[in-house]
Amino acid sequence: MSGYEERLAKVRLLLSERSLEAIVLRRNPNLAWFIGGRAHVPTTIDAACLDIVITPSNVYAVTNVVEAPRLMAEELPSEIEVRSIRWWEGRDPQLPTGVSVGSDQPGGDRIDLGSEIEILRQSLVSEDIQRFRLICVDAALALGNAMRAISPDDREIDVAGKITNALWQSDLEIAFLGVAGERRAPLMRHPLPTIDLIGNRVVASICAKRKGLIASITRIINFGPIGSGLGEYESLLQVEAAMLDATVVGAPFADPVKAATLTYGAHGFDELEWHKHHQGGPTGYLPRDWPANLGSNRQIALHQPIAWNPTGKGWKVEDTLITSANGIEILTIDPSWPTMVVDGRSRPGILQR
Repeated sequence: MSGYEERLAKVRLLLSERSLEAIVLRRNPNLAWFIGGRAHVPTTIDAACLDIVITPSNVYAVTNVVEAPRLMAEELPSEIEVRSIRWWEGRDPQLPTGVSVGSDQPGGDRIDLGSEIEILRQSLVSEDIQRFRLICVDAALALGNAMRAISPDDREIDVAGKITNALWQSDLEIAFLGVAGERRAPLMRHPLPTIDLIGNRVVASICAKRKGLIASITRIINFGPIGSGLGEYESLLQVEAAMLDATVVGAPFADPVKAATLTYGAHGFDELEWHKHHQGGPTGYLPRDWPANLGSNRQIALHQPIAWNPTGKGWKVEDTLITSANGIEILTIDPSWPTMVVDGRSRPGILQR
């Protein structure tokens, strides 16, 4: 069974369980998951360039004449029928409506299945797991190579340009790019690049995307002696270790967050450090489906992508993992990046130059 067939079977089971005539997929992350491809044109809007209708016997996409040729040639599984409209027409009149139809987006008197569809895609099928492993490694290598090419007199936007180039050279789009130099790293938790010189340190974070799947990574370079900063970074890795230990299939997402809240203070950070930035959460087809918190009771699923990102004192740790029956597997690996062992795991160190 192909990956597309596995994903279709999941949707059709939901269709049967809810006794519906059709399910309409409209949201970018869900469409990218279902087709295993790109559902967007501009990356700045949530609206996709197609809708997909799944019935017990048929699957068809509704799009316009501009997008149809590209979607059929490059993105859609061949099993999906394409129904195209003129570019000035809206897609809504072509979609089934009413209480016998479900959708991942409210509207048209359809049943809101947004949460149910998200749960369907939280566990990757086997084909997508293999694809995700490659995406994560390619993203880590691209980021590492770009970081090695920077110098202290680069501006943050220069670093962003080098990272962007490296990602596109690896067939990776950018869902998020943060760059903070020495001055801004302790100040900004989401540092969009500026014209600041980076100085002696740069913290770079990416969410890199290929065919919908997203890898999240942070790496740090320091020019010259790190001093006490090395101990602070190692302490942050201890916070992450507590989160990784608590990432167990079947446990609530609240558990790793609780582990972080109990660990910050024990390793030299303010006990309320976790109030200053979210700690990460489930990922895959969005940078985060939602930031996990102490009230997140949804269970961690098998084969679910997750990215934790504890931060403190200008440092950040972030990698992408996937759960398994035997624990967790960290996917964003760059074998040439310096590492240190924390609680038996190889974790990224700081590249010193």
